[in-house]
Amino acid sequence: MKRVLEFLRERYGDKIRRRMGRNPDLFELLITTILSHRTRDENTALASERLFSVVTSPEEILRLEDRELEELIKPSGTFRQKARRIKEVARILAEDYGNSFPKTRSKLMKLPGVGPKTADVVLSYGLGKPVIAVDVHVEVCSKRLGFVREDAKYEEIRKTLESLVPEEDRFLVNLGFVNFGREICRTRNPKCGECELKELCSFYLNKKDR
Repeated sequence: MKRVLEFLRERYGDKIRRRMGRNPDLFELLITTILSHRTRDENTALASERLFSVVTSPEEILRLEDRELEELIKPSGTFRQKARRIKEVARILAEDYGNSFPKTRSKLMKLPGVGPKTADVVLSYGLGKPVIAVDVHVEVCSKRLGFVREDAKYEEIRKTLESLVPEEDRFLVNLGFVNFGREICRTRNPKCGECELKELCSFYLNKKDR
């Protein structure tokens, strides 16, 4: 893990420091993460941009007609289901939290459509907690590099990585693996020839031996 952390810090350190210096809107982050379920990053970005060009709060989402909300988030896929969940989340936040926001894993996971990954994204990216949020890129990179079993599920991956990574470096793994997964260690057609970690990579070494 030490070599991987050094690589991520060298390659993405500046980008990560800039991201850590921001104070993202927690509501927007939460809804964007819900939009990201089972869709590609670019679709999530487009749906989020469309939605938050029109609304800025739970109350404003509740004032949208269902069809209007569905149309705004349509690029994210399964938009009718997501629209219902977003309306439910907005209603709970408006009625139960007012001007505050749920800030623990257990409270976040009580919201409709919010599972461990979504909760951990909010905790890490929004609240600066030392939590590793396991998205598809974190999962693929950690399995290919041999940190977790190939059939490991979310909680096993998160707990294993957190046992290997000091608290101060967990956001480095979060954002580092996300960027590395988008650029090099892609889910499909990874660019192994360009990878500086390939000699540590079980996936590459197995492929090379065939």
